[in-house]
Amino acid sequence: MTESDAPLSRYHALDSLRAAMMFLGIYLHAVVFYSPNGGWPFRPPQTTAALDYTMTLIHIFRMPVFYVMAGFFTALLWRRYGLQRAATNRFWRIVVPFVVGSIIVFPLTMFLVSQLLRGWPRSLDFIVSGRFLAYAHPLHLWFLEYLIVLYLLAIVAVLAIRSLVPATVQVRLLDWFGAVVESVWAPLPFAALSFLAMLAMRHAWIEDPSSAFPVARLVAVYAIPFAFGWLLFARAQLLETLGRRAWLHSALGAVAAVAYLVLLYSYADRGAAFFALRVVHALAMWGAILGITGLFVRYLGGYSALRRYLCDSSYFLYIAHLPTIVAFQVVLKDVPLPVLAKVAIALAGTIAVLLPVYRYAVRPTFIGAVLNGRRYPGALAPAVRAS
Repeated sequence: MTESDAPLSRYHALDSLRAAMMFLGIYLHAVVFYSPNGGWPFRPPQTTAALDYTMTLIHIFRMPVFYVMAGFFTALLWRRYGLQRAATNRFWRIVVPFVVGSIIVFPLTMFLVSQLLRGWPRSLDFIVSGRFLAYAHPLHLWFLEYLIVLYLLAIVAVLAIRSLVPATVQVRLLDWFGAVVESVWAPLPFAALSFLAMLAMRHAWIEDPSSAFPVARLVAVYAIPFAFGWLLFARAQLLETLGRRAWLHSALGAVAAVAYLVLLYSYADRGAAFFALRVVHALAMWGAILGITGLFVRYLGGYSALRRYLCDSSYFLYIAHLPTIVAFQVVLKDVPLPVLAKVAIALAGTIAVLLPVYRYAVRPTFIGAVLNGRRYPGALAPAVRAS
């Protein structure tokens, strides 16, 4: 599409939003272990469903919002640096962390999960023998794998559009997109697209990948918010509209989310409920995407040294958190504490362990240069506005 009208300054609100989605992912993995309905390979003797509603609600919007941000910032990189430099940037900041993270995180996590199931001696043999490779999976890093696929599709799509679609038509399409987003009914057309994509889902929600390789139906469902984010950068002034309508969109998302919960826990996923569940899920998802994005734009647009530091740390924390959380779960397995206390300890402990690691071993090193784009001083920067 045509070049963006957006200034090439830092979008602090959107950086914060992207980081918030990563921190929510850490919360989910601290909770799901202790849920009787979680998909964890090991279920402890004590579980609680008290936090299941939070998991369900977060799943509605977390990854779609993340992919909106991914589309937005990828379009920004392409505009700022051109295709070659943008691709190089994404290779170092997405492909390399995905490959290196998988090599380190997967066997470590499998060893710890195996310890819960088999005990230490058999767990060590499970890893050393290579039998763990039969369960190869990107784990929580699947979002990077799908992001790589979306990057490749975006390159093909953009080059094809630039070659085949006249510039005047591109402008009209962007104007049409802007008119839709500015409409009070903005969530509806995007929800309709997501509803169609969700018809291929095996469950009423957007499922997590069960394979080591990308699945077409998941690529399709996440391509919609990714494309939305890309087009949003091309008409970045629409962020002001999202800020003005933040509470309206959030209210729609909240109402649809309640309807989704009622249907999900009251009716089997077949017949009329099959379609109704996906309708309200799509509405809840897009109400949340537009509403939460608007709330961050409206209230968190300014610079904060602490918030900037947490944004920078979120990527490393998300990559490294899973084995850390499982390690806490191993330690707490037989400790006589209430389940909710174990959740809190695992969550707080993971953050408390990884933040110092980020401070001293990541942020000022070559690892920080890969994850954050460049090396930063370990401590918080002075509280001045960043460029």
